[in-house]
Amino acid sequence: MVQRVVRHLPLALRMRCLVTIFLFLPLAGFAQSQVGSPEGRIEILNADRGEFDNKIAPGAQRLKGNVRFKHKDAVMRCDSAYLYQDQRVQAFGHVSIDQGDTLHVQADRSTYNGADRTARLEGNVILRNSDMELSTPSLDYDLKNRRAVYTAGGRIVSKSGNNTLTSDVGTYLTDARRFIFSRHVELVHPERRIVADTMHYVTSTGIAEFFGPTTITQAGTVITTTRGQYDTRNEKARFTKRSSILSKGRTLEGDSLHYDRKSGEGLAWGRVQVTDTASDMIVRGDLGRYNEQSDKAVITGHAELELLMGRDTLFLHGDTLFTTPDSSGKRIQAHRNVRFYRSDLQGACDTLVYSEVDSLISLFHEPVLWSGTDQITGARIRIKLRESKADTLYVEEDAFLISEVDSIHYDQVTGTTMTGRFGEDGLRNLLVEGNSRTVYFATEMKNGVESIMGVNRADCSRINVRLVEGKVSTVTFLDRPDAVLYPLEKVPPEELRMKGSDWRGTERPMDRNEIFDVVRSVP
Repeated sequence: MVQRVVRHLPLALRMRCLVTIFLFLPLAGFAQSQVGSPEGRIEILNADRGEFDNKIAPGAQRLKGNVRFKHKDAVMRCDSAYLYQDQRVQAFGHVSIDQGDTLHVQADRSTYNGADRTARLEGNVILRNSDMELSTPSLDYDLKNRRAVYTAGGRIVSKSGNNTLTSDVGTYLTDARRFIFSRHVELVHPERRIVADTMHYVTSTGIAEFFGPTTITQAGTVITTTRGQYDTRNEKARFTKRSSILSKGRTLEGDSLHYDRKSGEGLAWGRVQVTDTASDMIVRGDLGRYNEQSDKAVITGHAELELLMGRDTLFLHGDTLFTTPDSSGKRIQAHRNVRFYRSDLQGACDTLVYSEVDSLISLFHEPVLWSGTDQITGARIRIKLRESKADTLYVEEDAFLISEVDSIHYDQVTGTTMTGRFGEDGLRNLLVEGNSRTVYFATEMKNGVESIMGVNRADCSRINVRLVEGKVSTVTFLDRPDAVLYPLEKVPPEELRMKGSDWRGTERPMDRNEIFDVVRSVP
C-alpha cells in the first residue's frame, strides 16, 4: 500500500517553517534517505504550497507557486519543483538561475545537483550577462567552476560588439567571459562575417581567436587563416599560420600576417606572395607589406616578380620590389641587384620600372640585355610590350651591341641610339643611328666548317642589323659607309674591340634560379 501525505500551507512563511521541519526532522521515512552535501544544503526561500507525493516522486518534496531556492551564491526560481533528499532539484516552468549580480540563466525546465553544483537546463534556454545573451535548446552549467556548455547549437548576441555568433557546440567560461566554439562557427556583424571551424571569443574585449580553417569577409576584403586572432572592435588581426588577404583583386599571403583594417595595412612574413590576377603577376619574397587603401605593396628578401608575357613568363629579382597604382594600371619598381630571366631574353641593371599603363619596361644604371648570343648595353634601355609580348626595344645613349662569334671574337655595333624589333624567337632586327660604327667578322663555309675569313670595320650614320635565332645574320649600311675589310691575320689589334665592348656574360642568368645570384661584371 502506497502512503500518500499531502499538506497545504497557504502562506509562504508557514511553508518555509514546514519545509524546514521536512529537511531536518525524521518524518515518515523521509529522513532515512537524507544525505549530507559537501557544498552545503539547498535553502528554500519561498513556495506557495508544498506536499509529499511518494506515488509521483518518492522521497521528494513537491513545491509549487513562486518557488525560490538558494545554494551558495546562486538563487533559483521556478513555478514548481521536486526537492530530493540527496540535494537534487527538478524545476519546471519559468526556471531561472541568478549567480551573483551579473549572470542570469532561464529555461523551461532544469535539473540541479547540489552535490557538485551542476545544472542541466532544457527548453528555450537563455543565458545573459551584462554584455551578451546566449540562446540554445539545452545547456549544462557548472555553477562551481562557472562553466556553461551547449552541444545542440547556440546563438550569442553581443551588445557591446554588435555581433551575432552561432555554432553547433560551445563552452562559456563566465569569469573570463570567454566562449569556445566549434563546428560551423559563424560570427556576423553589420560590417563583417567570420566563418570558422574552432574559435574562442572574449565578449569583454571582442577578440576572436582561431584554431582551424577560418574566413573573414569585410567590405570587399576576404581573409583566410588557420591560426591567429582578430580584434573585432579595433579591427586588427594577427595570424601565426599560413594566411591570406584578398582585396581589390590582389592577394597577400604569408606564414605570419598582421592586418589593420582601419589603416588598410597588411604585413606578412615567411614565403610571402602577392598575386594580382588582373595583371597576370605574382610577387614573392621573405617580407611583404601591402596597403589596400593606397594599393601599394613592398616585397624584400629573395624578392621575385613572375610576370606572364604571352606564352612565356618573365622572372625578375631585385633586393626590393615595389608595386604602386599608375592611372588605370600598375607600376612595378625593382631596386638594387636587379636581374631577370625569360627563355628568349635576360637582363640586369640597378633599377627597373614596369608601367602597365604604357606597357613599358625601363632599365636604368648600367643596364644590359642578352638575347641569344647578343648583348646590348646603353645608358637607358626600354622594352615596349604588345599583348604581353616583347615588341620594341629602345636603347638610349651609348648604345652598344656585342655578339659572340667564338670564344675570342665578337661582332660589335655601336651608335647613339638603337631601335629593335622582337619576333617569336627573340630580337630579330636593330636600327642603329648616330655615329654608328661596327666590327663585323665575315665568315665562310669550307668543307662544312664555318670559319672567319675577314673583319669588316666600318663607320656609318645608320646601320641595320638583322638577327636570326639570336645571332647577327647581316649588317646593312643605310648611308655611305667608311669601311675597310681586313683579312683576319692582318687586322690591327685596336680595330678588333671598340670602346664599350665589355662582355658581361658572368652577370647573365641562365635560368630562373640564377636571378638571385649576385655577380659583378668582370672588367
